[in-house]
Amino acid sequence: MTAQSGAQTFKIFSTGLPAIPLHGAARIFEEMHGVRFKIVAGEPSTWLPRVRDGEGDLVCVGAEYMMDDIEAEGLILRETRATVGYRRSMIMVRRGNPRGIRTIQDLAEMDVKLLVCRGACQKGLWDDVASKAMVTDKIRSKIAEYGAGCLDTLRRWRRSEGRIDAGIVWNVYGRVWPAYCEMIELPRDIEVFRSTNVAILKSCSNRESLQDFVGFLRSDESRRVYEKWGWITKKP
Repeated sequence: MTAQSGAQTFKIFSTGLPAIPLHGAARIFEEMHGVRFKIVAGEPSTWLPRVRDGEGDLVCVGAEYMMDDIEAEGLILRETRATVGYRRSMIMVRRGNPRGIRTIQDLAEMDVKLLVCRGACQKGLWDDVASKAMVTDKIRSKIAEYGAGCLDTLRRWRRSEGRIDAGIVWNVYGRVWPAYCEMIELPRDIEVFRSTNVAILKSCSNRESLQDFVGFLRSDESRRVYEKWGWITKKP
């Protein structure tokens, strides 16, 4: 069934990068069920005031602690929280890896400058990775710039070529922006995974349909969309 002009429209508020596979999955569900989704993407500070005012049907964020904060405000139906995929930490380097960076120890020991993210779904990510490798002081000393979120971090990365050598970010940067970076794998024992997750808002207009959509986001068809963009949907 194809979505018609009079179809019910649901509004989803999402953080930036998680909105990419969410769009793809939503388009499939629209064709299957004759509904429409309007996805508003950006940092939570740009859309949370609207959620607080009772707008929207679903939220999608890139870390569980972010949804914890939304739940603490009484905005979601707790029992509807669901994980739809995971992102994992990697080292981001320039195309061609001109500095020859291969490991977290290289970042700790080489004369390099790092970009990390201090907000949104990547808040504390560099600390988690560096602490697992027990090189926190050395990594901290190399940080030259901070991004506020995924998109801001990418903008800073693009503007800082020749000044910033590497970053500690999510693996999906390499899948979404392959023209601007290459990704270096981290050993499994120092990798960090975080959940991309959704929840139905208390202000929702049709909980039953939205619950069907949440179920679809965990289906094989939807998982293929998420995996296309670098999300992990099954245990490695």
